Amino acid sequence: MVITGRKSAVLIVFLLFILCLNANAASDDISLADFIKQNNFSFRWSPILDTGELKYGDDIFSFKPGEDFIVYNYKEKITGSGIYRDGGIIIIDGKTAETILSKSGFTSSPRPVEKESADVKPSGHRIAAIIIDPGHGGRDSGAIGRHEIDGNNYTVYEKDVVLDIALELNRRLTSAYRDKKIILTRNNDSYPSLDDRVEKANNVKLGKNEAIVFVSIHANASFNKNAKGFEVWYLPPEYRRDLLDENNADKKTKDILPILNTMLEEEFTIESILLAQNILDGLDKSIGSKDLNRGLKEETWFVVKNAKMPSVLIEVGFVSNKEESVNLSDKNYLKKITEGIYNGIKRFIDNLEMINTGGEN
Repeated sequence: MVITGRKSAVLIVFLLFILCLNANAASDDISLADFIKQNNFSFRWSPILDTGELKYGDDIFSFKPGEDFIVYNYKEKITGSGIYRDGGIIIIDGKTAETILSKSGFTSSPRPVEKESADVKPSGHRIAAIIIDPGHGGRDSGAIGRHEIDGNNYTVYEKDVVLDIALELNRRLTSAYRDKKIILTRNNDSYPSLDDRVEKANNVKLGKNEAIVFVSIHANASFNKNAKGFEVWYLPPEYRRDLLDENNADKKTKDILPILNTMLEEEFTIESILLAQNILDGLDKSIGSKDLNRGLKEETWFVVKNAKMPSVLIEVGFVSNKEESVNLSDKNYLKKITEGIYNGIKRFIDNLEMINTGGEN
């Protein structure tokens, strides 16, 4: 099941409603909703992963209801936790509540929250960089479409189509997000290797609570000359990678590295699916009346599986289809494709940052 931005928001509201119900639990236990309200914690919930995060100042407590541990600041595993469900309500027991309050340095007076100036954005997870990867290039032309139109031979190269889209997408994103790094893996007819592309993405320096996304742009080809349409790919959810380097982890972190790796992989999976869905929706709105929406698909493409971040691969159309190859050579049509991709990325970023900073849609 794919959760769109709107459906995700509805699920979050529904789950928060459940949290607010009265708890049928032991006297020392308290509903998570009451704990959050009484102690001035902020709260983030993933309805797909069924996991939550409690935040107080710079301290973050990650948990999954029913598990016998919580994770403190993504580094320390605290066992014997008591965050569980009771009749559909999420409960935190007294011992766990005390542990969280103690770890966060909580006192009876809520930790003061520093007021923000008008030009400072609220703290929270944000997309700090976007990698745009136009496939192929240089000696690698990618898919080639050769057709005869009105008696003339006609050729379209994938590498040229995707570079035009990437350059325009870069221009639009740079203009819209002056606070973010917009990075092209190539900006001309050059050929960076697949390893070069993912290395460039993986080496981007990020600050605390900052994230990055990877968008690879391609054009399709098929022996079936009637095949047509656009589609967006993401990594299969069951695929697992080593996202965290144990050489950079301290002793405490090494003990829970598999847990942290799984949490990060699941987060990347969700965000990749949401990014893919938003881009597909953007393309459908922009060119869906002229082309076929082939939907979302899963595959272990090299750049998608090796980029250690939410990542998608877009196929904008088939150069092997005569009608579509003509469209893919039309600058105005390519701008419509770019508009669809841009709107999808923008919606994904705006929704993600709105939810994480406590804003409203």
